[in-house]
Amino acid sequence: MNVEHIYTTRILNAVISPLAKIMIKAYIITALLLLSLQTTFCQMKEIKGDTAFLYKKNIELQKALELKDFEKSTDEFNFRFRDHGQVIEISKDSTKYNGAITNYIYHTKKANRNKSEILSDKIILSQKQAENIYNVVQSSRILDLQSDNIIANWKRGFDGITYIIEHTDRKNYWFKSYWTPDAQDSIPEAIVVLELIKNLADTLNLQKIYSSFQDDLPKKGCYNSGGMANMCYVSNSLDLGYSGATKLPLGFYSSYSAGYIGKTKINGSTVLQYNFDNDGFHHLNFQISKWNIFYQNANLSDFMAYNYQNRILNIDEIKSKFENHQIKYGLNLKKNIGVGIGLDYIAHNYNKIGGHLYGYKWFSKPNFSTSLTASLFDNQLNYKGEILKSFNFNYKSSINRISLGIAYEDFIDYKDLYFNIRVLL
Repeated sequence: MNVEHIYTTRILNAVISPLAKIMIKAYIITALLLLSLQTTFCQMKEIKGDTAFLYKKNIELQKALELKDFEKSTDEFNFRFRDHGQVIEISKDSTKYNGAITNYIYHTKKANRNKSEILSDKIILSQKQAENIYNVVQSSRILDLQSDNIIANWKRGFDGITYIIEHTDRKNYWFKSYWTPDAQDSIPEAIVVLELIKNLADTLNLQKIYSSFQDDLPKKGCYNSGGMANMCYVSNSLDLGYSGATKLPLGFYSSYSAGYIGKTKINGSTVLQYNFDNDGFHHLNFQISKWNIFYQNANLSDFMAYNYQNRILNIDEIKSKFENHQIKYGLNLKKNIGVGIGLDYIAHNYNKIGGHLYGYKWFSKPNFSTSLTASLFDNQLNYKGEILKSFNFNYKSSINRISLGIAYEDFIDYKDLYFNIRVLL
């Protein structure tokens, strides 16, 4: 290769290299413009229907549940039906069908808390299932219906249930809402909506699917599917505190109650209280209980409890040891009243069995409770009465409640005054 050829090649490379860079930039800009035009085209669907209020909330839920954006979809047909807690979604493009069922629910981790989260799961439909739903929709008149705000004589209210229906083709997006169609006095359009609801539910077995979704939810906090009703589980609670007495000034109190642990229903509680002094005397009180055994409603529930007590007491300067085994069955009645009956067995040197009675009353406005237990052995009456005053804190506090208690006990002529302070965490 001669010098002239080398020089010419270098000149060509110097010219072509900038041209190549310019061409690459031009290709990139063209591609971005085409993509932008495509996106703009997808967003240019004409929106029809009731977009005054529910439309905005629907967009928020759509994002939270990661639903398909119908306004940007290029599919031939999209359809979405939303009930409280459930969304059915199908799409058709040429001969392909796809769809999904999305179950969702609003969850507040603790009662009286205002911060909630959305729990959801998604079930992908087979192509055949999606096609079946497509045929159900097409055979109904739902696509031709106006939103309920345009339908003559369609009533609206604040409770009830509002069904949301969305559907699109490649040019138009329809957003429709229908408030409580079964309360519309046989308006023809309401019958169309009701028939669609029934056909969708029957074809996909929606109630069973949603019940299965609810069964797998954590058994704590409160749940709401979007309507007026809340379903709350009794929160598991832990009480810790100090317990003392005039003769046994040292000690502690602890209790734990649980409706569920994981997915296992417990409906039970345990209590451990221990009082002692520096001279070797003590009183151990341990109780386990189970509630809602045979009855569970607002007016009547039941419980069963076993109580073990171990005492070493100073009675007339004699170190005396006692063991009690108590078992009782009781009912919680209206007006915050509880009653129970059972047996009390004193072991060791006494070996006596007596009757055991229990009574309880909670006063809601002053927020305090009273309880009385009594056991009768021949001519010996043992009893203990307690008053407990509670102070509740708002939901922002890390402490839910502080309770102050005072109790008086007469046990085989051993009399003592107990006092405690408990913190509910």
